[in-house]
Amino acid sequence: MNTKITKPKTLKRIDNTEFRIVWQDDHTSQYDLSYLRALCPCAECCKLRNDGQDVHSLFSNIGIGNIDKIHSAGIQAVDVQLVGRYAIRFHWSDGHRSGIYDFKFLRSICPTEKNKANSEEPGDICD
Repeated sequence: MNTKITKPKTLKRIDNTEFRIVWQDDHTSQYDLSYLRALCPCAECCKLRNDGQDVHSLFSNIGIGNIDKIHSAGIQAVDVQLVGRYAIRFHWSDGHRSGIYDFKFLRSICPTEKNKANSEEPGDICD
């Protein structure tokens, strides 16, 4: 994937419900925070979405699972921090903060059609 596509120019929380990334290629991704919480890539959340199956096994080919299993309604981002130069980590109002959202993953789950037409298929967050 092109570096400009996966490198953010700006990161901004929009009120208490959305998060916006403007990428180096000038594409804008706007995410509902409950969507990001439901797709948390940490081992605990991946396991919840996949009915307790160990999705981090080297032999696992399980996808992201059922995102409805992560109850994200009403959960807000208390803080967001950079993780090196490759990712961000949210601190959620439910106390959860172990998910590291790398920029390649965030771009792959961008909800806009324009992005879907111009990027690779979304990666598996639970591998």
